[in-house]
Amino acid sequence: MYICHVRYILYPFSLIYSSIISIRNLLFDMNIFKAENHPIPIICIGNLSAGGSGKTPHTNYIANLLNNNYKVAILSRGYGRRTSGFHYVDTESNATNIGDEPLELKQNNPNCIVAVNNNRNKGVKRILKDYPDLDVIVLDDGFQHRWIKAGLSIIVSPFYKPYYKDKMLPLGNLREHKNGANRSDIIIISKTPKETNPKEEKEILASISLKAHQKAYFSSIKYENIKCIYTNEEFIFDDVYNIILVTGIADAKPLIKHLEKGGHYIHQIQFNDHHKYTESDIQKILIKYNTNQSLKKLILTTEKDATKLREFLIQFKGLNFYYAPIKIKFEQQREFDRQIINYVAKN
Repeated sequence: MYICHVRYILYPFSLIYSSIISIRNLLFDMNIFKAENHPIPIICIGNLSAGGSGKTPHTNYIANLLNNNYKVAILSRGYGRRTSGFHYVDTESNATNIGDEPLELKQNNPNCIVAVNNNRNKGVKRILKDYPDLDVIVLDDGFQHRWIKAGLSIIVSPFYKPYYKDKMLPLGNLREHKNGANRSDIIIISKTPKETNPKEEKEILASISLKAHQKAYFSSIKYENIKCIYTNEEFIFDDVYNIILVTGIADAKPLIKHLEKGGHYIHQIQFNDHHKYTESDIQKILIKYNTNQSLKKLILTTEKDATKLREFLIQFKGLNFYYAPIKIKFEQQREFDRQIINYVAKN
């Protein structure tokens, strides 16, 4: 009953928000608001929902794919950072100043140029001025930033909560109406379970109703061996562990499920997505760890959270502290890779 009352309260706000976004998109579609073109291939990766789709790991996948043969730049707005304007990111940057996801992308792709700017057009122009030999720019979380014209647009939507089953903010998590997916060239259904059968995938494709210019791909998360947050050395579980799991991401359920499959005991300390850690948070983690009586115990966090928790490493000295790196795996990997590479090569 309580949920029903909340929905009634939020519904008018959702209608207002939806109307504003629809008018904005219409103005772009009618070319009254004009998107700016740039003389370089631009790949935009985003989503229709507010978090939880796995967008950043897919950005990482594409940057890694292209980095072998092309000079790649990644441009993000740097959500949650305390600074403003344009900044380049290096592997030793502070997540507070440039954002957790840009730092994660830079640490995974040290040979790529990574920058943040709230204004994407200004950011692209600055990068091209500083690196005139650049081959391609990847816009991280840029699908709603329609002031810039991307040559290839990709949206990522999770298997368990695809955009076509969601509702507009604040009633649901959609940033814009589901019809916005029609602007994309590629739709990725992320976090696809291993046990998914062809019939389920066929039903999803039918619900998406792809346009003539669109392709759809299914991707899944592949969990790598966890790594020491101090040294980046891999750790292979040799027994069942009590795991103090520290997460500040939109959806930690896949990670929990993966760990539970290994028989581990999970004690989660959950924070909001893009959480900025404080001394109080660190003490909470330490108390949880120190009061656990198991001889086989460790602290585990996500790769994104690790970018921020490294600032407090001195307080974790001597403790078993690890992070969980992930990779993206595509069912139709060759076809997906070919489409990305062909776009860059032809443009």
